[in-house]
Amino acid sequence: MALVKDLNNDEIRDGFLVMADRKKVWNRQLEIWQEIDRICRKHKIKYHAIYGTLLGAVRHKGFIPWDDDMDLCMFRPEYNRFYEIIDDELKGGLFEVRTKTSSALTVAHSQTTALIRKDLNDMTGSKGLVVDVFSMDIAPDGTKDAYFAVNAINELMGTIYNYPALVEHANKGRRTLNDWSVIEGLHAVQDRAKQFEFLNVFAEGLFDWSTRVNWLERTCRDMQKIFCQKDWFDETIYLPFELVELPAPAAYDEILTTYYDDWHKFIWDGRKKLGIIHSADIPYKEFLQRADLDLMFPKPKQQSSALGSKKGDD
Repeated sequence: MALVKDLNNDEIRDGFLVMADRKKVWNRQLEIWQEIDRICRKHKIKYHAIYGTLLGAVRHKGFIPWDDDMDLCMFRPEYNRFYEIIDDELKGGLFEVRTKTSSALTVAHSQTTALIRKDLNDMTGSKGLVVDVFSMDIAPDGTKDAYFAVNAINELMGTIYNYPALVEHANKGRRTLNDWSVIEGLHAVQDRAKQFEFLNVFAEGLFDWSTRVNWLERTCRDMQKIFCQKDWFDETIYLPFELVELPAPAAYDEILTTYYDDWHKFIWDGRKKLGIIHSADIPYKEFLQRADLDLMFPKPKQQSSALGSKKGDD
């Protein structure tokens, strides 16, 4: 089923050449979105288009011509509900969870292939094209409560991802916002999924402590010090997107200005986000069985110890 305009033909969109292959990827991503939308409607979970997908909906009425991904977001309480039900909802179907953390979840299409560089070292798990779902958590809003809550969440993320740094912090006599027994207890949990579940509950318990939100990774890991007001997401409108309509925050101008400043201006950063190989037609399990990865991705040859020497040189 075609969900993208003029699916099978190359075209020039806003001065940029869009190949049919890119459109086929978009179409697959919209198939994944349809499944996510079905689940969210069934369970009454609120979500919105965000980042480049929101920008594309507002500015292009579809994908940004040079974009290769699709981004959705949910406030923490909705994300936690989605996190809990997604595996059962997808069981036995065309779609599957590719990655699942406290901050983001990716739903993949099993009849496609998408490999990134690190997949060459780990071929387990789903390897299909994906749609990203991000958790929007509290961000600093200038109050002491928000400052405490954000940093307490950050501390627990550090416990999961970089426990030695917290130990070094404590050994220098510095205080932690969380009781050390909580930090040690979380670190002692061997199952990463159980650690994520703890952090999910913790973050939801603090969700009312700030009037601002942002993606957890950007807030806690200092990737980007830009935040959105919660009430910008209060009202939902539906915007044309290719041949469907996506839910978007009515205050999209405020959100896009926060993330992109002059979002009306076309800017292509030259990045290709689909990884080292992708196919909208070949199921990843078939690809991994049939493809010669050593042929496709040869290891660099070791250089001679006599660099630059020529045959016959003494």
